Amino acid sequence: MDKLFIIDAGIFSGITNFVSDRAFEAMGAILLIAVAMFTKKYILPLLVTAQAKQTAKHILIIADDVTDYFAEKFPGAHWSIWLDRAVDKIIEITGVNHSVATRAAKASIHRKKDHLCNQPLPTEKKIEGRS
Repeated sequence: MDKLFIIDAGIFSGITNFVSDRAFEAMGAILLIAVAMFTKKYILPLLVTAQAKQTAKHILIIADDVTDYFAEKFPGAHWSIWLDRAVDKIIEITGVNHSVATRAAKASIHRKKDHLCNQPLPTEKKIEGRS
């Protein structure tokens, strides 16, 4: 008879268990909402940025190939002559808009500046005797 038994009886013990269970459920819901907000604010933009970088790399690789093709097709011509054709081909292959294709083509030409810019600029033929 050395042990003492405590019996929980009464209305307050039942309410306490009910409140504590609901409190844990509410804290879990609040925690899930906080995790969702954190993910939406910080992690989702990183994933979108990574996908955009990957797409930009693919467009630049295609622009490099297209500008190489036109540089070989027109070896004596300055790059400004075939730039519009290269931009149209990049748009046809990738489906990007005109400004993105132009920037990609110009970036590709700029990276290969020593190779492509050795040709002289095209000049207009002047008609002699008229001013």
